[in-house]
Amino acid sequence: MNVANKHLLVVDDNPVNVELMLDLLDEHGFGRVQGISDPRQVLDYCQEQLPDLLLLDIRMPHLDGYALMEQLREHFAEQTPPIIILTAQIDDATRRRALAMGVRDFLTKPFKHDEVLQRIRNTLSVEHRYYVRDQQAETLERMVEKRTRELDRQSRTDPITQLPNRRGLTQALREASISGHGAGLLFIALDGLDDVVRLHGYSVAEKLLRQLGQTLLAQLDDTHTLGLWGGSELLLLSPESEPDTLNALASRLLACFDHDQDLDDLLLNISARIGISWANGYFEGERLVHMASISLPHSEGLRVQCYSETLEAQQRHRLNVQNALRGATDRGEMSLVFQPKLSLKELRITGAEALLRWKHPEMGHLSPGLFIPLAEASGDILAIGEWVLEQSILQAAAWQHRPWISDDFHIAVNVATRQLARPHFAHMLLARMAEHRVPHRLISIEVTESGLMRDIANARHQLAQLIEAGISVAIDDFGTGHSSLAYLKTLPISTLKIDRAFVMDLEESDTDRELARTITQLAHAVDCDVVAEGIETAAQAAYLRSIGCEMAQGYFYSRPLPAADFAHWCAHWVPQATTPHHHPLTHGDT
Repeated sequence: MNVANKHLLVVDDNPVNVELMLDLLDEHGFGRVQGISDPRQVLDYCQEQLPDLLLLDIRMPHLDGYALMEQLREHFAEQTPPIIILTAQIDDATRRRALAMGVRDFLTKPFKHDEVLQRIRNTLSVEHRYYVRDQQAETLERMVEKRTRELDRQSRTDPITQLPNRRGLTQALREASISGHGAGLLFIALDGLDDVVRLHGYSVAEKLLRQLGQTLLAQLDDTHTLGLWGGSELLLLSPESEPDTLNALASRLLACFDHDQDLDDLLLNISARIGISWANGYFEGERLVHMASISLPHSEGLRVQCYSETLEAQQRHRLNVQNALRGATDRGEMSLVFQPKLSLKELRITGAEALLRWKHPEMGHLSPGLFIPLAEASGDILAIGEWVLEQSILQAAAWQHRPWISDDFHIAVNVATRQLARPHFAHMLLARMAEHRVPHRLISIEVTESGLMRDIANARHQLAQLIEAGISVAIDDFGTGHSSLAYLKTLPISTLKIDRAFVMDLEESDTDRELARTITQLAHAVDCDVVAEGIETAAQAAYLRSIGCEMAQGYFYSRPLPAADFAHWCAHWVPQATTPHHHPLTHGDT
């Protein structure tokens, strides 16, 4: 502690005492000392420059030491400088009163110089330690406050892109809502990022995501907030709430994805879809996000879609359907119907396709096109698929001795991708058929191209076991998925099914007729039979027969029927009744 820098103020109504004290302090190195004889001047002095220590006489005219201390405390509170009382004599009552007012020490007149100096140094030393402690506390407080702000910023920032994360976006939504001016929200889903991870690794994907964030930010001004909502989902909060303006903004952002992303030496293909929602005035942030996410387009070719109540009603219906799926078979809500398969050449019954139907007690009949994808997404397809297999095997067991069952009759069962992906699927199916004593020829399975391609090695292993056991395997919807000669010639399959998309326009479309012919020739080249589905007219049936398609099914012959009705239909089937007598699709054929 350097006493030369300490500012001391001596207050005594006797100027001689003031001078003596100033001389003493100056002689011993105290370089900043001042004296005042009129206590009424002290407050103004302290307001201009607050001393580090006040040496105060207690008995003075006009304003005694007690009153002056009260005055200083009233104006400076905790900043009041420490006080040492100067007095000729002091009784216990005076001492207690002074100490109660915060006096640090007492100097008794006549002064003993060494004692005066030591007491002053002691008081200044204590005050210096207090000062250092306070400074350290303030410094620490500032550091903590700065670190807290930084941690709060980090907690609201995605470490990869440096964009606001979900917490930061939630706060921005809350602030926008409180403003009461309304807002627009763009929910941006990035497609293809998973492929980048699989092909190039996480570091490249993260670098790409960071670059995309900067690219999109370059299209925005400071009134917009762009952040990362999920792994491949961005949110853009806009002060605009006009749908046309938000649509224009979405189009501008989507233009950033019209070309491959140039990253180092790579050209990476990433696409995006945007759902739009908006609100006027106050809004609930979570609700606005939900509305935008509902609006994300899923239809092929659609990249932007705005929220509507119809969309939400459809989403709510999908959610209700998905919730109702669990346990639907146990509740007896699902059933199988069977659509006949016939030999096109002989119009002989060769089998049936087992098709799933669901009648919910409240929602009524639900389309498989709706609930099958939902079941696949949720995993409920595994339990449902097991039930379908079990019911089909039981039905085959019940029918196997009927007179209309031919040697090549079989029930075709659709097998979902997730079922086929199970490593013991073939073993389980064969064991179940053995349990019910059903000949292997009575059951065939149909799998989709996409299901095969999900895990081609496992699919090949499972199908090989089934083919070896005598269970035929068909590729369903051939030509609409990942059709490839490379896998077609190596997979153990026995049948290709021509999708109804190629059948429905056979009468009008030269292209569809040529495609059907090509698929049939391709199937025969790899020793597969061909089944055409969706036949609705005699002309379609005639053309397919002419190109060598072996089997057919469709409403031209029969709609899908419950088991009892199917059996009755088979028992009374008369082939000649629907045999085509002419071949009308000759125009444009080669």
